Amino acid sequence: MKPAPKPARQRLFRDFLSACRGAAALEFALVGLAYFPLCLGIFELGLLLWTRNALVTTANLTARCVAINSPSCSNATQYAVNTAGNWLQTGILTSSGVMVQTSTSCSGASGAMVKVTVTSTGFTNLPILSGLATKALTANACYPASP
Repeated sequence: MKPAPKPARQRLFRDFLSACRGAAALEFALVGLAYFPLCLGIFELGLLLWTRNALVTTANLTARCVAINSPSCSNATQYAVNTAGNWLQTGILTSSGVMVQTSTSCSGASGAMVKVTVTSTGFTNLPILSGLATKALTANACYPASP
């Protein structure tokens, strides 16, 4: 005796469970939901750290330039903006974000020091690292002033 044929609904369900077509696309879609934002976040964090390093270097070079009375630092604020422009996107550092103090103390060091503070708010529209988007990047540098 032949077994009774299974209803079409049961066959459809069994065929659905045993089908493998499209499994790779589904796995890629599920893994991609976590993978792509992670990759973009790593990229943006690297860009943020690059910018921070460039601001620190800009502050150091500007403080040294002012301290040794270099002719290229007749306008220290513009020197800092131009120096930052060598490494960063134009407009990341503006003249309003540069503060130069001469004949000041710095971190408890004795003697006349030149202190440069560089502040950039260029990272105000990060899509992935939105928690850092409202923070300003600040770098300080001190250099002993030449007599």
